[in-house]
Amino acid sequence: MRRGVHRGRVALLAVVVSSMMLSVLGRLWHLQIVDGAYYARAAADSRVRTVPLPAPAGRVLAADGRPLGSGALVGLGLETWYRAELAGRAGVRKLAVDSRGTVTGVLGESGPRPGNTLTTSIDPRIQRLAEQALASGAAKAGRAPAGAVVVLEASTGRVAALAGHAGQETAARHGGAAGVDTGALPASGALVARRPPGSARAITSPAAATAFGFGRRTGIDLPNEAAGSVPDPARHPEREPASGADDVLVTPLQLARAYAAAVNGGTLFSPRLATGLVRPDGTVAHAVVPPVDGHVTVSPETMRGLRHALSSSPSPGRTLHAYGGSGTSWSACYVAAGPSRYVVVVVVPWSGRDAAGTAARALREGIPRLASDPSGT
Repeated sequence: MRRGVHRGRVALLAVVVSSMMLSVLGRLWHLQIVDGAYYARAAADSRVRTVPLPAPAGRVLAADGRPLGSGALVGLGLETWYRAELAGRAGVRKLAVDSRGTVTGVLGESGPRPGNTLTTSIDPRIQRLAEQALASGAAKAGRAPAGAVVVLEASTGRVAALAGHAGQETAARHGGAAGVDTGALPASGALVARRPPGSARAITSPAAATAFGFGRRTGIDLPNEAAGSVPDPARHPEREPASGADDVLVTPLQLARAYAAAVNGGTLFSPRLATGLVRPDGTVAHAVVPPVDGHVTVSPETMRGLRHALSSSPSPGRTLHAYGGSGTSWSACYVAAGPSRYVVVVVVPWSGRDAAGTAARALREGIPRLASDPSGT
């Protein structure tokens, strides 16, 4: 009796196992023979290719809202300095491809985010006037266009115009900002032309140079700025306080900032060309305000003398406020134009024939006309 029951159970188990094996074999046959082609195609189509979608770069706008040409030195410098903010964020598209690399479908997509727009204080009309003034002055002197012009709003530290080219200047030579890849980016002569200001001893003597921020970079938002140099009084104790002025080397931007401090009551700004960064939806991501870099502590007489010299009326045929070092002509002036107050500094790499004064007079006379022109031309 027990043997019969045992044999029955074994037979049942054999039937169950056989059924399971037949089921598995049937399923394998179905997968391989009936649905094989379908699963082969699915396997081939399961490869994913990721395609980056470049983000449109943000624009750089002049003060009037028009694009600031990237071909100009100022435009190139700003695009370099604010590269991360202008670059935006790239998108990605995921594509299904087969074993032959043929796209079989789109699996998903994340669109790119355009870069922010950079607004600036550069007035294209003043910029154009500065460039024309340099060219005109060079033509009258029988020279090739050279030199530099800085137009700085005295009360804010904002830059209205920078003109002048100093050739290929590298970060290695002038110490570009940390983290900014400047390469062989051309630099404006307004930032790198280090020249002795000659007779400007009241402001550039070793005793006063440090107070006005000479010998160090202004921190402007452009790459490749030169620091200039100021002699160390401790290394030359035999010199009189003013006798070291010929060893002081300044850039046009440094001198403009110093004159602006004389006009605004002593505040040294770190100049800025940018006024803000605007998101693609029109909201303000960041407002750029020129930071205060220090306060000038010199005698009131020196400050009054500088203000008087800058605002005095030019005599026909003479420079406004010329300082001629060896082979150099400087000129500076103060310009009131509507609600704005500007300091203008011009330097040309030659002396004589009223070289810098010609350009400075053109700016002093031209900027107020632009401010009063309702047509904006």
